[in-house]
Amino acid sequence: MWLGDEETLQEKEVKRVLREPAKVRVGKSGLSEGVISEIRRHLEKEGVVKVKVLKTALRETDVNEVATETAKKLNAELVDVERAYLHIKA
Repeated sequence: MWLGDEETLQEKEVKRVLREPAKVRVGKSGLSEGVISEIRRHLEKEGVVKVKVLKTALRETDVNEVATETAKKLNAELVDVERAYLHIKA
C-alpha cells in the first residue's frame, strides 16, 4: 500500500452509511422537533446519518432546502444530497 492511500476512519464510516438504508425519514410533517431529535440521536451515536426525504415533504419545498435547513438546525455538515437522500455528518 502506498503512503497517502489509506482512507481515514471517518471516510470509511461515511461510505458505510451511504450503502445502508436511510435511518430517518422526513415526511409530510417536515422537519418537526421529533425528526430533528431522531437525526441528532443517530449523529451522536454513529457520527453520520442517512436521511430520506419523502415526496410528501416536498410539496412546498425541494430536497436541497430541506438538506440545508436540517444541517443548519443540527449545526452539522451536509456530506451529500443524492436524489431524495441526505447524508449528514456531525
